[in-house]
Amino acid sequence: MNFLMNKIEFRKRQHKILKDFSLTKQKAIQDQKLCTKFLNSTCLKRAHKVGITISMPEEVDTQPIIYAIKALGKSVYIPRCLSEHKMEFTKFSDVHQLTRTKFGTSEIWSKDAEVDNDLDLIVVPLLAFEMEKHYRLGFGGGYYDRFLKNFSGETICLLNEKQVYPSSLWSIDDFDVPIQKYILAK
Repeated sequence: MNFLMNKIEFRKRQHKILKDFSLTKQKAIQDQKLCTKFLNSTCLKRAHKVGITISMPEEVDTQPIIYAIKALGKSVYIPRCLSEHKMEFTKFSDVHQLTRTKFGTSEIWSKDAEVDNDLDLIVVPLLAFEMEKHYRLGFGGGYYDRFLKNFSGETICLLNEKQVYPSSLWSIDDFDVPIQKYILAK
C-alpha cells in the first residue's frame, strides 16, 4: 500500500529539504551539470522561444541558463502571474526589467512588456518530480497546470537529486499535467 501525503504537508517538507540542500556545494555542482546538459539537449537546439523562470535560491539556478540561451540567439520568456491563477510569458532582455512580487518571484510588469505564450519549450519549475508518470509537485498556485493544459510546445524539468522520487508521495489531481521530458543532474 502506497501512503500519499497531503500536498500542503509534502510541500512544507520538500521546501525544507530543498532549502537545506541549497546551502551545500553539491547543489552548485548539480546546478552546473543541469545547465550543461540542458544547453546540449535536443529540445533546446530545436527551440527558438524558451519559457523559463528566474529561480529562487532553493530551485535549480536558471541565471546561467538564461544568459546562455540568449547568447545562442534564442528568445527567453519569463512567466508572470495574473488574476484567477492564470499566467503569461513576457520577453526577457535584462534584469532591469524585473520586479519582485509579493511571493518573492521576479516578473516583468512594464506596460510595454512583450507577451508571447506561443513558445517552443518551457522549463517547468518544481519542488518534486515523480519518475513513474512524470508528474511534478509545483508551488501550490496551479498556474503552470492551468497554462500547460492548452500548451502545444515541449515541456521539460531540470532535476537535482533532492527533487526526484520513484513514484508520487503526494496526491495527483485530475488537473495536474505531466511533463514530457526531464534532465537529471546525475
